[in-house]
Amino acid sequence: MPLDQCEAIILRTENYGEQDKLVVFFSREKGLVRGLAKGARKFNNRFGSSLEPFSSVRLFYYEKEKHDFVTISNSDLLDSSFELFSQIKISRAFAYLAELTEKFSPYREKEELLYRLLQAVISATKSGQAIEYIARYFEFWFLKINGILPDFDRCQHCHRPVKSTSWLSTEKQGVLCPACAHDNKLEVTPVLHQLIDWMKKNSPACLPDLKLTSQDWKNLGKIFQAIIIFHLEEKPRTLDYLDF
Repeated sequence: MPLDQCEAIILRTENYGEQDKLVVFFSREKGLVRGLAKGARKFNNRFGSSLEPFSSVRLFYYEKEKHDFVTISNSDLLDSSFELFSQIKISRAFAYLAELTEKFSPYREKEELLYRLLQAVISATKSGQAIEYIARYFEFWFLKINGILPDFDRCQHCHRPVKSTSWLSTEKQGVLCPACAHDNKLEVTPVLHQLIDWMKKNSPACLPDLKLTSQDWKNLGKIFQAIIIFHLEEKPRTLDYLDF
């Protein structure tokens, strides 16, 4: 069987059988892929620490006809994220990002923009950016890449430019101005609108020069997460563990 290889980011692993691991990874060339790492649970196995979540690796694998999983024969660690995951808050946030990536992404379809987004938020987190900002930034671009980010600039009903506070529509397809809004549950305040506009134009390595409170980050998260849940038609399991 011909051996293939790819550069990838490990999203998660789980025990499989007595000695193996199921590895879910996101590849630059192949998109979302699931594979079996044979013998990965053995002492002194050949994979070492390369299969830890959000490690950047080069994986070597082969495929069997009519099998759902590839078989991973080896891996080279390119960049480790082990130190990040010693912090529970970061670990939980990245588990959430991994779940979104796995649930939304078509199997084995190249998605260069999403791969680059994952790389960018990993790098920004390592450089010391607050995880509250990283999570919101990822949610924003994840929605945009998947084509489900609403238009926050115009009222969905009257189509006039939004100049003040608006509210996310029930259908999560856009926002409503004060004159058109009837359900005022998810409020997009002017500062949140500024933050959304800022994230369109900047990388996660930069921090917006806005006066934001911890509640602002939570409120923006509620808006993005409402859109995610609406389109996913279920609540991500890992979302229950986030407190920001």
